[in-house]
Amino acid sequence: MNEALAPMRQSFAMLVRILVDPTSNMRVALLLYATIALILLLVLAVGTMYVMGTPDDRPTTTTTTEKRRTTAGKAPRKPKRLSGRTRALLAVGAVVVILAVWVFAGFTTSDPGLCKSCHWPAAQHAKADAATDPHTRVACVSCHETGGALGRYVTGVPFRVLHLGMAWAGSGSDTGYGQATSQACASCHAKTLAVTSINADRGLKVSHAEPMAASAGCTDCHAMSNGTVSVHNRGMTPCLRCHDDKSASSACATCHTEKAAAARARTTSFQGVQIRDVKCGGCHNEKRDCDPCHGARMPHSSDFLGHAHARAAAVDIWFNHGNGCRRCHTAQRRPCTRCHSSLIGKGHGVPSGLATSHQHAQSASCNTCHQKYASIATRDFCKDVCHDAAAIAASPR
Repeated sequence: MNEALAPMRQSFAMLVRILVDPTSNMRVALLLYATIALILLLVLAVGTMYVMGTPDDRPTTTTTTEKRRTTAGKAPRKPKRLSGRTRALLAVGAVVVILAVWVFAGFTTSDPGLCKSCHWPAAQHAKADAATDPHTRVACVSCHETGGALGRYVTGVPFRVLHLGMAWAGSGSDTGYGQATSQACASCHAKTLAVTSINADRGLKVSHAEPMAASAGCTDCHAMSNGTVSVHNRGMTPCLRCHDDKSASSACATCHTEKAAAARARTTSFQGVQIRDVKCGGCHNEKRDCDPCHGARMPHSSDFLGHAHARAAAVDIWFNHGNGCRRCHTAQRRPCTRCHSSLIGKGHGVPSGLATSHQHAQSASCNTCHQKYASIATRDFCKDVCHDAAAIAASPR
């Protein structure tokens, strides 16, 4: 007999433990609470129907005493009707009980432990560092639902329960529920959105009013990175949708302070239209900190890439045996022959001798070959390539 009752005792003990500590098994706890809530609602509904009904609606049975009274000529006693005040109090009590059950369901289903029972550790948030990410201390529904406290405990309950039910039934949960919205972000960051945000460390200033007025969402710029919704993840790609110098200004000073004059172009269109030459001088003293190691101004400017590198390369070959350029340009990595033919360097004799002998040469003699193989037939090699202002500025001598 005891062996037969053992499973029942274990089940009862488990239910008691779950009732005391719902987070021990959130799924079973929610099912248990839902069952209790459904029973209470049914009992409440039946009781309310009985109490609110009129005496004529109730089934009547004639007792032996009543039959005797009827036989004796006396009318049976009518049941006493509830007063209007009593009915009102019962109705208010019913509403209070229903709301209490509803709010309790909102409280239990919005617990982060319930979300983690399905989404952990696969969720990106699992990678977040609690020491640096303030969102780890925020309830999941605060970001993935709208409506604030009212939505958490009241208006969001039906959609949340539907999401949980579909997920547990294995029918998928692609109901649109759980998308982080700008409205949810604004519930905590309203003050930030109303002013121009300034990041002194990065030399950035951003006004949120204009992008949001143009239907931009928070997640358009603030993406997930290592589980953290950071303040700078998307780069400048979303900005360029409007900052094209037509819809909005493309001047760097619109968002960047003087401390952030440097910018790394990540797309060809951005590099060509917005920032012609990417520089490191916004943060570094290039002449003191960069040039001694790189041997040349890095990254190369558009003028340098276009033609001025010819003079700098020649000087490096004549006086440094090409060791400066060779740091980056090898036969396997960015070789000169990727752009130039194998004729480059041919016919000049000893390079070190050419360093002095070419000083007395005529442009016409140089152009015999350099103009012939140039991409621009009318180019004067000496004047337009080696001895123009850009080439002299980029050359070590």
